[in-house]
Amino acid sequence: MKLSVIYMMNVIVLGLFGWAMVTYYDAASQFQRLMSGSGDDVIINITPIIITLLIVSIIGFMITRNKRRNNKGWKEALLLPSELCEDDEREKTLTAHACRNAYIAMMFTSPLLIAAMTLQPVVSKQFPAYPILVLLFLPFVQISVFYFSLRRKLK
Repeated sequence: MKLSVIYMMNVIVLGLFGWAMVTYYDAASQFQRLMSGSGDDVIINITPIIITLLIVSIIGFMITRNKRRNNKGWKEALLLPSELCEDDEREKTLTAHACRNAYIAMMFTSPLLIAAMTLQPVVSKQFPAYPILVLLFLPFVQISVFYFSLRRKLK
């Protein structure tokens, strides 16, 4: 599969997961208000969860089927990320370089996200799902740095 397609699928799955978690967080806060006596009912929107499960299942099936067509074992097809398809020494070197860049990016991103979490008490009044989005920014940066590093080296 092309690297850009894999990147877009990863970003879509990450976005859908964030959407489902925001919905779950909203339901959990409604349940907490109900238990404290200040709420009357709990409304759970299961649409994001169903859409996320459906799309993730389709994407997972496509990736697994593609890997199995390339004579990969079941363990490799199910557990190894699609970005790590290394067939020769050049690809192993490029992947190692991209992994190094993603690791370095995490060293800079993690303290910034921890600092962003200090704003949570202020921002949570207007945007209760702020911590979820801050935490989802970490894998987004990692995926993006890995992809752009590989793309730059492949061109």
